Amino acid sequence: MSTEKKSMMDKILEKVDVIAGPMTKFGQIPFVRGIVNGMVAALPVTMVGSLFLVVYLFCSDGGLTTHALIPFLKPWAGDLALVNSLSMGIMAVYIIIAFGAEYAEIKGFSKTTGAVGAFFAFMLLNYNSVGQLVVTAKDGTLSAGASAFESTYWGGAGLITAMIAGAIAINIIDICYKKHIVIKLPDSVPPAISDSFSAIIPYFFITLVCWGIRTLAGLNIPELVGQMLLPVLGAADNIFVYTLQQFLSALLWICGLHGDNITGAVTNVFTNQWIADNNTAFMAGTAVKDLPYVWTPNLCRLSQWVSSCWPILVYMFMSSKKLPHLKPLATICLPPAVFCIIEPIMFGLPVVMNGFLLVPFILTHTLTGAFTYWLTSIGFVGKMYMNLPWATPSPILGYLAAGGSIGGAVVVFINFAIGMVIFYPFWKSYEKAEVAKMNGGAA
Repeated sequence: MSTEKKSMMDKILEKVDVIAGPMTKFGQIPFVRGIVNGMVAALPVTMVGSLFLVVYLFCSDGGLTTHALIPFLKPWAGDLALVNSLSMGIMAVYIIIAFGAEYAEIKGFSKTTGAVGAFFAFMLLNYNSVGQLVVTAKDGTLSAGASAFESTYWGGAGLITAMIAGAIAINIIDICYKKHIVIKLPDSVPPAISDSFSAIIPYFFITLVCWGIRTLAGLNIPELVGQMLLPVLGAADNIFVYTLQQFLSALLWICGLHGDNITGAVTNVFTNQWIADNNTAFMAGTAVKDLPYVWTPNLCRLSQWVSSCWPILVYMFMSSKKLPHLKPLATICLPPAVFCIIEPIMFGLPVVMNGFLLVPFILTHTLTGAFTYWLTSIGFVGKMYMNLPWATPSPILGYLAAGGSIGGAVVVFINFAIGMVIFYPFWKSYEKAEVAKMNGGAA
């Protein structure tokens, strides 16, 4: 009988394998499958938008540096940014359409009916206002232009509305079809026309529910979430509130919501003022270590994505022999990830709604966030007083934003190493399940 002693890593892997079953079952929940499949279907749009954003950062003044790094492309900088605005900037629109189609297929009815119904519900829930654009003539006179929808919550901040809209729409349609609450046309009618008429009554009920929530009750879902977070993330620059913000942001991201936008709607009001105060104090002669505030808008860039998405990207390349589809995906995700544009990884692998990666994702964000705040508070990492562009690569950002903080660059690689260690057993379990799935076996 073998008495070989197991290593600590072997024991950890065994523990992770124990929860692999529940993780796999979580991923098979119809609603979760619909969201994940929908996000993957919308991936090409966000991928293209991310690549155009990277090019824009290099050819625009103030993108990565004060002056454009690729000046000959500068005249087209605005056009390049437009592609990003019409892709990642309104990603909730693409995701709700794809989510509706995928969820409808899982439920067993027309993908077109599901996609249109889900998008209709999203528009009803996400309606803010219709106003007229103001046009400025060459002589400076102003005139009313075309009417336009307000698209504030069509991007990452609108993903929570998209999920709720899709759940409402697809389940109402499903109930109506199963209970035969539809307009039934003769079998001789072409399917496209028949499907269109059969959706009228379900769409009517969708309208009543979503119109009632947004228009009659006046509930703006993204704003409501922000109001709920305000008492929790009030104006307090301390390690406990900052760590809580990092935890909540990670939790929202893993659920498919733009955690930075949602929590940032509350915290940015304070952090923007705090970095301005740091800058004023520095210009007045205060030493970096004595600046008043630790928590600044870009502090999270030294920990959150370098400890989660960067390790995931490395493991994607390492697992590409067993899972060949990961290599081209990782190759496409690499350039945006350098600049902390992580949507391709989050929605492409996907990390979102991934039961295997849920725990390490939240854990790394929370632990490295607290660790980075503590190192900044004791002076190892310089307090930031320059508000550099958010897409500045993290080691460079950590060094420059505090006026040449070596610790600001070093902590990025420390957090990356922490993420590699924490993710390893969970990634191996995920890899094992994906290989089994690819081979037609049970995870």
